[in-house]
Amino acid sequence: MPTDPTTSLPVHRLKDGSLTREDAVVIVEEPLEIIVDGISYVSIMRTPGDDIALAAGFCLAEGLVDRAEDLGSIQACELEDANQVSVIRAGDHTPPEARRRAPVASSCGLCGRDMIDDLLQRLPRIQTDARVATADLLALGDRLQEAQQLFRPTGAAHAAALFDAELEFLSVAEDIGRYTALDKAVGRLLLAGRLAQARVAVLSGRCSFEMVQKVARAGIPIVASVSAPTALAIDCAKRAGITLVGFLRRETMTIYAGEGRIADLQ
Repeated sequence: MPTDPTTSLPVHRLKDGSLTREDAVVIVEEPLEIIVDGISYVSIMRTPGDDIALAAGFCLAEGLVDRAEDLGSIQACELEDANQVSVIRAGDHTPPEARRRAPVASSCGLCGRDMIDDLLQRLPRIQTDARVATADLLALGDRLQEAQQLFRPTGAAHAAALFDAELEFLSVAEDIGRYTALDKAVGRLLLAGRLAQARVAVLSGRCSFEMVQKVARAGIPIVASVSAPTALAIDCAKRAGITLVGFLRRETMTIYAGEGRIADLQ
C-alpha cells in the first residue's frame, strides 16, 4: 500500500511580479476500503499512512466495536496499491451492512435526520471530574499547530491531538480530512490500550456533529477546536456530557457546552 503522505509536483508561482517554475509539496488523497467481517463496509478518501489506526478509530466511532478486545484481527492488504484494511471482529456479531459503496469525501459526514436522532440516543454520556484551565487550553492549541508536520509544507492537512489528564501528548495525527485525522489519533490509542487516558481532544478545523460523536464514542470529556462548532454539534455535546470549546486561538476561545469543566470560569 502507498505510504507517502505527500508528493512533489511542478508548479508556477508568482513572486515579485513574475512567474517562476518550482516544485511544490502536495498532500496525497487516495481511497481506503475498510472491510469488516469479510464485507466491504466503506471507502474513505484519506491521506496514506496510519491506515490500521484509521480503521480501528473508524470502527469505534461507528459502533462496530466498543474496545480494543473487540478487534479480533486488523490488517492491511499485502497486495500493492490495494488500499484495503480488513477487520475481523472477535466473538459473534451480526454481519454489518455496507455503509457506503462509493468513496466518501474526506469532508463528508452523516446524512438523514432519523440516523442522527438514533445516534444521539445511543451516545454514551460521559461523567468525569476532569477539569482544565483556560490558559492550559490555549497552550494546547499552540502545541497542536507546532505538531502539524504535514500542514507546514502543504497547507492542506487537518490535525487532531489527544492529551491526558496532565495535558501531555498521547496521540497526534494529520490527514486530508478532519474526520480521518481524528479517527487515526483515536485508533492509535485504541490499539495501544491507552484510550481511557485521553481527556482532551484538540482539533484543527470546524467541529461538526460527527466530530463530537466520534469524541463521545472514544469517551473523551473535553474537545476544543480552532474553528466553530455547528448547532447540532453543540446539541450532541450537551447530550453526551462533553465540554465543547470553539474558536480556540492564541488569546480567545468560546465555550459552548459543559462549562463546569473549565476550572477558572467565573
